[in-house]
Amino acid sequence: MPTEERFITFSLEEIYKAIKIKALEESLEVPPDGELKSVDMEEGNGGDDAQIFLTIVRKADEQEERLQYVRKFFALALVFYCQGKGIPLPRSGAKTLAILDDKVVMKIVMK
Repeated sequence: MPTEERFITFSLEEIYKAIKIKALEESLEVPPDGELKSVDMEEGNGGDDAQIFLTIVRKADEQEERLQYVRKFFALALVFYCQGKGIPLPRSGAKTLAILDDKVVMKIVMK
């Protein structure tokens, strides 16, 4: 049986917006106003509790701030962002995240 794969690529700006929206929705601390400079994932841990690190240049003082999120929150923020933008995502597809240059790619595999 054929396997369908989809890829959704998120820019740094879209990632920043997704995290900010999800933090507001869950009444968590919102990232400071600024520009997302980079995204890094914890090496060797592919589980939901793996750490995702965001480096933001704060608008107020142009200083860098490194924020940390668990992979599950990060992935849900991207899914939530897609839903808000009308991008269809299958519920049953296996979703994985990868960093490619300055973007995050969500791979969805449906069997």
